[in-house]
Amino acid sequence: MHAVLITAYKDYNALLRLVRRFDQRFFRLFIHVDKKSRYTDAEIQTLRSAGAEVSQIFFVRWGSHAHLQAILHLMHGAIGVGPLDYIHVISGQDYPLHDCAEFERRCDGRIYVGHEPLEEQPAFVRERYEFGDPFHGLLAGRFGSRRLHKFLTRRTSRFRKVIGRPRKEFGPYTNLYKGLVWCSFPAWVGARLLHDAKTKAFLSAIRNTRIAEEIFFPTYFLNSDLASLVAQNDLRYVDWDERNGSSPAVLDLSDRDDVLRADALFMRKVSSATSTQLLDAVDEARFNSRVPRN
Repeated sequence: MHAVLITAYKDYNALLRLVRRFDQRFFRLFIHVDKKSRYTDAEIQTLRSAGAEVSQIFFVRWGSHAHLQAILHLMHGAIGVGPLDYIHVISGQDYPLHDCAEFERRCDGRIYVGHEPLEEQPAFVRERYEFGDPFHGLLAGRFGSRRLHKFLTRRTSRFRKVIGRPRKEFGPYTNLYKGLVWCSFPAWVGARLLHDAKTKAFLSAIRNTRIAEEIFFPTYFLNSDLASLVAQNDLRYVDWDERNGSSPAVLDLSDRDDVLRADALFMRKVSSATSTQLLDAVDEARFNSRVPRN
C-alpha cells in the first residue's frame, strides 16, 4: 500500500477529483487543508466521505515553515496507520498518470527527489538560506501578513547582507541540497527520517528559513547513508514556462502528448478551470474511465 500526502489550499473541485482518482484499495490518502482556506465544513466532510483523512491545523503562507510542518504532520499520521510500502508528497494541484500497477512497478525501493547542491544555485537562492529570515514570524499564525513580510524583507535586504555573515552550518549539516518538496520514497525511509535525532536538529536550524521545505528532504537524504538510494528524478511532469497565468504552467489539453510520454507518475499543475479536458484525456488513456464529477 502507498500513502499519498496532499497539501491543499484552493480549488476544491480539483482536489475532490484528485481524491476520487486514486484506487483506495492500494492508496491511503492524507490531506492537510490550509487553515485559512475557504473550504466549507461540508466540503471537508465530502473529502472524508470519499476516503481521505483530512486535517486542518496550520496557516500556510507561501515560503513559511508551516508548509513543511503540515507535510511532516501528514507523514506521522500515515506511518502511524500501519504497514506501508511508499510515501508520495504531492499538492492538491497534482494528478496521477498511472494506475496502481505502474506505481508498484516503478517504486522499486529508490528515493525519488530532484536535487542540486545549494552552492550551484543563483545567489538570490543561496542567500535565502544562508542569511535566514528575521521576519519569518510574519508568515505564521492567523494574523500573519505575507505583504508586510515581503515589504520588510526587500527594504532590509542590502543592510542584512552588509552586517550579516552567511551561515555555514545548518544543525548537523554543512552541505545543503535544494529540490522540490514533491517527492516519493519508501515508507521505512520516512519513518527513519521522523525518528532521527538529526532531523530535530535540522528542523530547529531552518525554522526561520523561507521555503525550508525545498532543502529539507534532499539535504537529509544526501547527507546520510541513504544517498545511494537517491534517484535524480522526482517522477513529476512539470512545464516550467509561464503559461495560463502561472509558473510553472497550469497544464491544459495542449500538453496531452507530452504528459502521456513523460517518465512520470504525476503531473502538475492542474486546475478545474483550465485542465479539465486534459484530465479527461488522461483518465481515458490511462484509467479507461472518467472520475465522477459529483
